[in-house]
Amino acid sequence: MAELTERLLLEEAGDLSFERGQDYVKYVVGLRVTGMRAHASIQAKRVYRVELDWEQKDIRCLCSCPFFDQGFFCKHLVAVGLAAIDAGHGSTASTEGSGPEITELVALLDDSEVRAVLVDLAARDPGVRRVVELRSAARTGDVSALADELEGMVKQALAVRGHVDYRRSFGVARDAEQLLDELETYLDAGSADAVQPALLRATTRLRKVVLQADDSSGLLGSSGQRAAELYARACREGDPDAKKLARWLVQFRDSSPGWPQLELADFVEAFDEPALEIYRRAVAKLDQAYADRDNYKRFEIDRMLLELADHDKDVDRAIELLSTGEHPQYGAVIFRLRAVGRDEEANEWMDRAVAAGRVSGHMGGTDFWLDPTSVAETYRLLGREADGVAVLRSEFARRPELATFRQLLAYADQIGQEEAERSWALSKVLERAAAPYGDGALLVEIALSDGDLETAWSAARDLGAGRQWRALADSSRDFAPREAAELYRDDVAKDLKYADTQKYASIAERLAAMRELYQRAGDGADFADYLAELRETYRRRTSLMSALDRRGL
Repeated sequence: MAELTERLLLEEAGDLSFERGQDYVKYVVGLRVTGMRAHASIQAKRVYRVELDWEQKDIRCLCSCPFFDQGFFCKHLVAVGLAAIDAGHGSTASTEGSGPEITELVALLDDSEVRAVLVDLAARDPGVRRVVELRSAARTGDVSALADELEGMVKQALAVRGHVDYRRSFGVARDAEQLLDELETYLDAGSADAVQPALLRATTRLRKVVLQADDSSGLLGSSGQRAAELYARACREGDPDAKKLARWLVQFRDSSPGWPQLELADFVEAFDEPALEIYRRAVAKLDQAYADRDNYKRFEIDRMLLELADHDKDVDRAIELLSTGEHPQYGAVIFRLRAVGRDEEANEWMDRAVAAGRVSGHMGGTDFWLDPTSVAETYRLLGREADGVAVLRSEFARRPELATFRQLLAYADQIGQEEAERSWALSKVLERAAAPYGDGALLVEIALSDGDLETAWSAARDLGAGRQWRALADSSRDFAPREAAELYRDDVAKDLKYADTQKYASIAERLAAMRELYQRAGDGADFADYLAELRETYRRRTSLMSALDRRGL
């Protein structure tokens, strides 16, 4: 387990990124810390999403900026880490060699001394005073005053009027997150009933705010979802009016624009049997009212009906709901059947999905689509190897690429048919390569993945390397440097056809690579002649000449 400290961030980022990260703390928006994981956005010239996880020995992180993609611990990660420390979720320095833990120090005090310290802190710090008030309310059961205060706090924090544009949305989201942080502390302290009205108001208010906002960043929607989830938790942990809650949930979902997403499972623990029956009747009434609506307009009511079926463990009713509409939800049906041991029926539904063409590696593993490798493996276990081959052949024919080629061969190897399937797949690749606008890119890629440069070059010479030209050239620096250089030459000629200053740096880079390849082949003089001719031909493109000069060309 790592401790989030400034020293740790400095070690991960280095001096330069750490220094820059300090300047970016002010741009941190929507900081949320759960356990030892922080989520936030950076809003500066661009918006980046950031995650930090220091639960393991080595800190793990994610940032959507290009610098992170290059393998660096960027300034945005530093900024979010420092913001988390400032919010009390880390320490400003390593604790190694520090004094006793605070729990040990408090243990040295008697009850009267602890009370005196607490009274002093409450007089100085409004936050400490609120915690004391909260704990007192939770003990006495007198939560009405606290509930009114919290609801008033929501009204004030979310008093947003008019359209919220993109830039303003970050500030509104920041205020919403700070509000929810505050409300969550009361919930964590065991005062669910006191915080319920405030969270209900926050949930409904944030939905209205999002409806009149440019929430391209998704931050406001995320805050609305969090408010809804906290409200559901408060209902489960508290003692709400179950019947009133059941009516509200149906009405809220019926009028939902699609967010926040709520489910019966979020609230059902707060329902008694009469409340659940009220919920059922309200959903049934909506079902009748929406009988003539299309699937899009029935989306939420169909979700509610399915959730009731799942709650009742009525698999047949769930299948009935999942199999209606234009596209049956094969994946969801099969999942439920297997979960209750009805494998034979699940296999029948799998056959239906295959027959309907609802098997795709690109879409697979969802409610509507099946994953081809999983289907093929199930067929193999059932002794239906040929059906498994057919599924993977169909997937390769639909998506002829290295991944689907390997999937087919891996399966074929298990059943002793690898050579036959390799021959079939390569024949299909050759057919596509010989067709109009086809090329040998996939054949080159397959050969390169096998480490077979001879075959790769044979395909490139006969059919063209296509998009794999660079991979072939980079793999052939020693094997065929002159031919590799010619691949670069053809690509450069294509980009020089029309003047485009944005391409000149890349052209210069490729020419530098060509020079190295020509030199490896012992043909440096030929490259010098080629470069001189190129400079003469395009001498009027001054930006190109400058790019070549910068690369020593």
